[in-house]
Amino acid sequence: MGFRPKIEYSRILHSKQLLYIDASRYGNTTQKTGVENYSYHLIRTLAQLAPSEIILIAPGKVDLDVPQITIPFPRLWTQVRLSWEVWQNKAIDNLFVPSHLMPLIHPKRTTITIHDVAFKRFPQSYGLLSRWYLDWGTKFAVKNAWKIIVPSETTKKDLIEFYQADPSKIVVIPLGFESESRPLHPEQSAQVLDRFGLKAKHYFLFLGRIESKKNIQTLIEAFSALSPRCPGIQLALAGKLGVGGESILKLVKNPDIVVTGYVDEVAKQALLENALCFVFPSLFEGFGIPLLEAMAANLPILASKIPSSWEVAKDNALFFEAEDDEVLAGLMEKVATQEPFRAVMVQNHAKTLERFSWKRCAEETLRVLKTN
Repeated sequence: MGFRPKIEYSRILHSKQLLYIDASRYGNTTQKTGVENYSYHLIRTLAQLAPSEIILIAPGKVDLDVPQITIPFPRLWTQVRLSWEVWQNKAIDNLFVPSHLMPLIHPKRTTITIHDVAFKRFPQSYGLLSRWYLDWGTKFAVKNAWKIIVPSETTKKDLIEFYQADPSKIVVIPLGFESESRPLHPEQSAQVLDRFGLKAKHYFLFLGRIESKKNIQTLIEAFSALSPRCPGIQLALAGKLGVGGESILKLVKNPDIVVTGYVDEVAKQALLENALCFVFPSLFEGFGIPLLEAMAANLPILASKIPSSWEVAKDNALFFEAEDDEVLAGLMEKVATQEPFRAVMVQNHAKTLERFSWKRCAEETLRVLKTN
């Protein structure tokens, strides 16, 4: 007998409006990437909004009370196993893939989310095989997808520029954001700050992968210029190493620059709650969730003037040209020395955050998936 997938139905469904969702990235790792966070929050919210209209397809059981097709497979799950399932299960006629790659065999009505094409802007940040696979997958999706969801106008423009994508089938739906954490007990925060040797409200914070395209070298240069003028102020670089990370660490010579490495959710929250200001000097982003995390923590924000950061935080940040360390140093000095200035910088945060919720993201996604 051939392999038969395990199908778990929590209710009986008979509708032409059923939506099949690739949930393979729903709970992938303990250190979730942006794609995995998107899949997790969006699928959870879709399950709340339309529990009788969706069926999840995944390699393992998902902790949601909605119908599921469980199809374990060790390698190439999307291209081989999901393709096979689509080929043999003709009921799958409306498929949504929240990650970057479509299965080779797919229904005509397949919608995919493409988060960014950073591998085209910064090919040096990707291995040769990874770059080829992402490029091939994007070409395939642009040609074959029924609709393409992107998180920003930046990604839409990139798809049109690099892949001549049809603008009429690209839909911009900003990512959601909801701070699920309660404020930490002061002792918890103190323990985290003590571990890293940081003093509350005396450090600038960068949060993200330590890699070349994040432009951390400009931040280090700016802080080095600031440091003699503002003694006692520190810079915390929080995140795991990416491409070019080792070279960036070699630039860290100032003892007031603290490199934390990867931080868990508690440590991240403590760093956000106690920072003086958040700095986001990136050269490229598909969206920029850390900007929203900084807003939720009521932090002043300094950000490089790239299109995606401007989309998210245009009323919530002071911007600088990405590689202008002198201007950045001047802005950092102003933030460090002028408390009234910091108060003005955070006054729009709450209003802006209202625009970014997973409920709104899921509702707009659902509308696309159900459009005739």
